[in-house]
Amino acid sequence: MAENEAVLYEKKGHVALITMNRPKSLNSMSLDLVEGLVDYLNAAEADDEVRVIVLTGAGRAFSAGGDLASLDNLHTTEERRRFIVKVGAVVQRIHDIAKPVIALVNGVAAGAGFNLAISCDLVYAESSVKFIQSFVKVGLPPDCGGFYYLAKTVGQAKAKELMFTARPVAAEEAKALGLVNEVYPAEELAEKVMAIAESIAATAPLAVQAAKKALNMPEATLAETLTYESLASSSLLGSQDFKEGVTAFAEKRAPKFQGK
Repeated sequence: MAENEAVLYEKKGHVALITMNRPKSLNSMSLDLVEGLVDYLNAAEADDEVRVIVLTGAGRAFSAGGDLASLDNLHTTEERRRFIVKVGAVVQRIHDIAKPVIALVNGVAAGAGFNLAISCDLVYAESSVKFIQSFVKVGLPPDCGGFYYLAKTVGQAKAKELMFTARPVAAEEAKALGLVNEVYPAEELAEKVMAIAESIAATAPLAVQAAKKALNMPEATLAETLTYESLASSSLLGSQDFKEGVTAFAEKRAPKFQGK
């Protein structure tokens, strides 16, 4: 994989930390940043040592959305469409990757940055963060999966309000709306999120992955869900991790799961 300075990648035990690294532009989404996110998500998925992925931004923003200068340099409809498709590929990748992805929202999340955050499986925000569906202020409709994730989380009426008005949503309101799992002071955010990531990484990875897959099928009928449960559970009942979990429970110790 070619080096990409717009995105940084670091492994901390079983946790992969992916950092959008364009702080001067508030981590706005240029082509190199978008491609770097997909590359590093792929790398994290392919690495058997990685069980949880944390996504954040360098500097004082998570992401301010699309890079307006880069967008202005797209001269044809087809060029513009190809770029938006690449942006969409990031959230599709987060959805499809088996491992849980956590958004560590350390600063403003505007436009596509807002939608990128809520496409993650868990979202934790710094207490002064503002979430803004800012698209209409620059003459654009939402992208980066916003029509899917926002309405699914807050309902049609609230999604329309936030998209039509582009009003800022404070972190605590975002939590009340179900967009954010928890809010922490700036000085505690990174430590708290990494602790959560490590606690998930210590659980049985195959079981977590099976749960993510099921929860990403909200349109499934009860019968389809029960079928999935029977297949997933019967498979994992034969796993080494299940045997380790039962043994550890009997021995009153913490289990050591291997993802096998």
